[in-house]
Amino acid sequence: MKISKLNLVKMLILSMVVVSSCKKDGISGDSPNQEDVKLNYELKYTDQQLKNWKETGSPFLETQQKNASNTKIEKHIPSQGGVFDPIPVGTKAYGPHPYQNRYWSMVRLKLAIPGTTTDNQLLKARVVQAINGIQANTNVRFYNSINDLEKDPTWGFVYPNVHIHVSSDAKKGASFVGLQGGEQYIYLPITATKEFIMRALVNAAGMYNEQQRNDRDTYVNINTANVDPVNRYQFDKITSNFYSMGSFDFNSITLAGSTELSNNGQRSIWKKDNTDIVANTTLSDLDRGFLNYFYLPYIARTDTYRELATTVYDGNNNILTAQQRADLEYYINNGASNPGTSGRSPVVPW
Repeated sequence: MKISKLNLVKMLILSMVVVSSCKKDGISGDSPNQEDVKLNYELKYTDQQLKNWKETGSPFLETQQKNASNTKIEKHIPSQGGVFDPIPVGTKAYGPHPYQNRYWSMVRLKLAIPGTTTDNQLLKARVVQAINGIQANTNVRFYNSINDLEKDPTWGFVYPNVHIHVSSDAKKGASFVGLQGGEQYIYLPITATKEFIMRALVNAAGMYNEQQRNDRDTYVNINTANVDPVNRYQFDKITSNFYSMGSFDFNSITLAGSTELSNNGQRSIWKKDNTDIVANTTLSDLDRGFLNYFYLPYIARTDTYRELATTVYDGNNNILTAQQRADLEYYINNGASNPGTSGRSPVVPW
């Protein structure tokens, strides 16, 4: 594995900030109790972000891009970021341009599902299964911030957190994706499956939905007349300030199934060969590659040392050797020695 120092610097910048964005999406999944229940998950935009999207092709304008100096990121700026060289060749998942600095270091979650009923306990258990499933196969790490302060005691800003709550609608979930600034929410229907929740979490980690790729018309047909008007913008393309590489990923967990968002049972999206798209229930290799390319598996600490988990993936989903991992940790800490386990944050159970 070759590690680019330039890309390491980019990754250090990326890893200290958070992905922001929003978008609606549909996830279907069978209820563990009722086979006929169809779950719908909506990733939401603010009204201003929808306006931005319509006017510029991106939900985010200059003030929301943090380090961007222009409303639009210039096309000549390479869509590259992350730690590992060479950049993986082939299909890549779809997400914000790295220059937007919208990727978490660790995704901060507050799992606010009270264990007062059996159904709540089962839902919470499935959330934990989804978290563990993503962490087991990617560099993404979720941090339990339930006991953390709401605001910074010195500067007074609200810490970014994703609250996970039970939805008031048994069939419908909703969430803002990534950092909105301060507190944001994921609402889960009580029957949400592990796969449903995994899709919500990877959206929160910065993955756009595959059907909104700027080049999607080469690979799929879309008929928005068959989509509920409330959900039609879920099929609008993001045409600026995005990151993509390679071709469409039909195996992505973020891709809507043919009738997921239909208002009449007819297909709203299908393949160019006229076959249906079945919603995926697992992370594709390309989903994992995207997440592994933009994330490092940090261990939460109370000091400033950046400690990596034992297993670290590169952008091709290969596990680094022990020496490669040690070299990487040495580099991102500017040669500082590991101060030991005493500086680790206490592990708070989900």
